[in-house]
Amino acid sequence: MKYKFFVLVSLLCLNAVVAQEKYYEFPISDGSRMMTMRQSNELVQNANRLLGEILVTNPKSEMRYFTWSTILTGALLLPITHEEGHRAVLTENNIGSVSQPIFDKNFVAKVTGVSNQTLIELRNNDLPTYIRLHTAGLESDFCYLNSLSAKLAFEEEESKYVYADMIIRYAGVLGYYLSSFIVRKINIEEANVPELDLDIVGHDIWGMVRHLHRPDDPDFHRYTTFSELTSAEKKYARRMAWFSLANLINPNLYGFNNFTLKNGNKIGFNVGYSLAPFGDFFRQTIYYLVPEKDLKMSFYLSEYFNKNRFFWGSGLQLHNYKLSDKWLVNSSLDVWSQPENLSFTTRESNFGAGFSFSGAYKFFQNEKHSLFLNVGFSAKTKGFLPENMALDGNFRMRTGIIYALKK
Repeated sequence: MKYKFFVLVSLLCLNAVVAQEKYYEFPISDGSRMMTMRQSNELVQNANRLLGEILVTNPKSEMRYFTWSTILTGALLLPITHEEGHRAVLTENNIGSVSQPIFDKNFVAKVTGVSNQTLIELRNNDLPTYIRLHTAGLESDFCYLNSLSAKLAFEEEESKYVYADMIIRYAGVLGYYLSSFIVRKINIEEANVPELDLDIVGHDIWGMVRHLHRPDDPDFHRYTTFSELTSAEKKYARRMAWFSLANLINPNLYGFNNFTLKNGNKIGFNVGYSLAPFGDFFRQTIYYLVPEKDLKMSFYLSEYFNKNRFFWGSGLQLHNYKLSDKWLVNSSLDVWSQPENLSFTTRESNFGAGFSFSGAYKFFQNEKHSLFLNVGFSAKTKGFLPENMALDGNFRMRTGIIYALKK
């Protein structure tokens, strides 16, 4: 049975094209004292990709790797990147915490080490950041999968190395959202447990919904249950569960990385849904590949929602462009209209923009392997940009190493 299941998965992935050159980025610094969400995602994703490249040598080892990758992602890698998303928000705001990605007796991974008073002050003084403290785990999952989709669409990766990682993460994300329909009785003890041993937010979605609708609720507690939500709040949570099904609109899930046009160029796409500090958003991304020039570009549209209205966003990215044999360039431009002060209830909006650029210099090369020193920066105005840890305007320098492998 196990063999038949693997054969089915392999057939789904037959459309994958063997990558001509693969890039593995390992960020060293992302402008923060500790790892950012982007760093955690890139390190875990690229280490996992490289592990697959090393271990998969024939169809038999491919079957074994799919099985073990499924277990590894579900038991460890997914909890690590999800919880690091939460932890990174606290670090950005100079709040110490401890990420505990190993599941406890309640089958819960968590971030601990924060007092109730610290959380209350954050909620009262900076509600968007407090809401993002709830949503950052799912934001991290969204960014991880979006990055993986880009690598597949641009033929920098093969499905056989990352398919297990991808489907387990999609299952985890959808399971979290759909818990508002199917797993409503989650009651984890909060009383008589030391504050510093408690998870910072409990159920990400239900806590977010409660605090968005009742930001001044004097009854502060972390572990929100579905039953304590009001009828309007339950409706909002169920709405998010329905919207999350948009994440299934991704050809990579069904073995199609991109589609060849008449001119020989290739196009891919995916649709994503995730949460924001003021509500939620959809994103539709198109990937465009010109094989002759090794030109890889992506374009996206986003629709942001708070309680009362719709806002928009858009972005363009140049992906691993070979400026010369020695230089590799990445850049992105994002623009958006978002709720004023990232408010859940306002109808007013603010315009914002972000830009990033990095240049990687090749300092080592042999027949199959290359190493690049990557240096760049990112800058943005006030606003929410997924995987960028600052909600205010900021400027950051980035450094890292890129390992390139020729196939």
